[in-house]
Amino acid sequence: MTKYFKTLLLLAFLPLTLLFANTQLDFSSLVDEFMDESNGLKKTINLSGKQRMLTQRMTKLVLQLDLNIQQEVTKVKLNESASLYDVTLKMFKEGDSDLGIKKPTNKAILEKINLVETEWAIFYKAIKSIEADKLDEKSLNYIIKNNEKLLKLSNDLVKAYEASNTSTNYLEKARLSVVNIAGRQRMLTQKMTKEKLLVLRGDKAYRGKLSQTIDLFDTTLAKLIKGDENQDMPKPSNEKIIKQLKSVLKLWSELKPLYLKEKNTDTEWASIIHQNPILLKKMNTMVLLAEKELEY
Repeated sequence: MTKYFKTLLLLAFLPLTLLFANTQLDFSSLVDEFMDESNGLKKTINLSGKQRMLTQRMTKLVLQLDLNIQQEVTKVKLNESASLYDVTLKMFKEGDSDLGIKKPTNKAILEKINLVETEWAIFYKAIKSIEADKLDEKSLNYIIKNNEKLLKLSNDLVKAYEASNTSTNYLEKARLSVVNIAGRQRMLTQKMTKEKLLVLRGDKAYRGKLSQTIDLFDTTLAKLIKGDENQDMPKPSNEKIIKQLKSVLKLWSELKPLYLKEKNTDTEWASIIHQNPILLKKMNTMVLLAEKELEY
């Protein structure tokens, strides 16, 4: 009877043990799926945010060519930026399994991608004519006039990706917001330089825009460092992120007076042109940390 009882007891508990094991596996799978989706969305917001930056970087580089600043290097960088924008846009449309970017099914996202594609086709044609040493007034004027239209459309796509987040978790929403806003800082580094160059060309109307761009970069950097609950930006506690933000702040404190100055010396202009890509690189590292670090 004892052996019989033990056998019955074992059989009674076996399904429960298996059920518990399956529950653990199901829970683990759900967590993995959630993390993959979360990480994929952060990466997508990072990359789509980088597209915003590239619209301004390309325009800045075109203006450098027009002003005969570092011609050969600038042409290479312009070609690289245009190619990167084009490849990334196609990746958003088709997806990329290696990078964990899914082919979109969300109608709002597809609509934004199509709008960007339409404008990019014209913008890219103008860029290519400049790459081919044809810095004609028509292409130059189109880029100056329409770069912020492409910027807005690119930004609309970032917003659509962020809005596609279905998680109600505050921390998850906050991380997506930080990746977006920190990514916007990359764009502002290029936008302020573009506007500074337009003022140098004699377009005084851009002085007001330049002032606004400088102020937005400055106030946003302070919020990233101190946190801002109104914009879902927690104060960072991750040492790597804190250190990187301090590095950005140090360089920015040196560059800000040069951007604000109405007339710069040749030495100051050389500093702006040299240090601006470094500021961009430092800000890009911050975005990558916000995307990839487990704790913010």
